[in-house]
Amino acid sequence: MAIGSFVMGRLSGKQIQPVAKIIPMHQEIAVIHFQQIEGDSIVGSISGPARIVWSESQVIEAEGGFQLPIGQLSTETDRALTELEYVGNAKTNKFYPSSSYPARGTEVQYRRFFATKEAAEAAGFVPSKLVK
Repeated sequence: MAIGSFVMGRLSGKQIQPVAKIIPMHQEIAVIHFQQIEGDSIVGSISGPARIVWSESQVIEAEGGFQLPIGQLSTETDRALTELEYVGNAKTNKFYPSSSYPARGTEVQYRRFFATKEAAEAAGFVPSKLVK
């Protein structure tokens, strides 16, 4: 993206005699546009070279639209609740280790917390493949 270029000179009669020529500057500016919150996600777009990192394994680098699940952003509440070992998803009736990606991705209104596997199973939840 060219920012601009111009020629400086002095007027001699009806002609401009160049004094200095400024070479065009090239600079790319990345723009990350957060457009709205839809449900449990931030919707936006990226223009230019940019990277959005919201966890060790979740990165957005491509230009264009993106959807960032808010539940994937670690908060003080999430960190405090990892003291409880399991998170159940009331929508799917599965439960996960509280520190796992699917547990953080469970929409807030469907999250149920359990101290033990037995407590989760007694509440009618089925262990996911991540539960050992």
